[in-house]
Amino acid sequence: MAMTKEAPLVSAESYLDMVKKIGSELRGLLAHVDELMPQLPADSHKPVEMAQKVLSTDMASLISAMRLAQHNSQTPLLADYRKSMLKSAHALAMDSKNLLDAVDTARVKAGAL
Repeated sequence: MAMTKEAPLVSAESYLDMVKKIGSELRGLLAHVDELMPQLPADSHKPVEMAQKVLSTDMASLISAMRLAQHNSQTPLLADYRKSMLKSAHALAMDSKNLLDAVDTARVKAGAL
């Protein structure tokens, strides 16, 4: 969400720092989920793992979009490439929420067992 506010205000050179911060936060989230996995029922592991894989793809898309935005920072198309980068960041945020929902569902299921 912070990227949506910051991206239009910073130079293209600063995009890397924003994406690194997002990557760091994503690694933290994934590490926390990995810590929780042994506590979750075995039949709920697959949805959580699938959500994690989607996040890896989303992060790769964000990095690719960032590189395009940086590469085209001196062209009239910068706004379009920035928009693409923000779309990738939004997809990553939504899929992060989906991961959290999958973990919450598994935790509820574990409590019901």
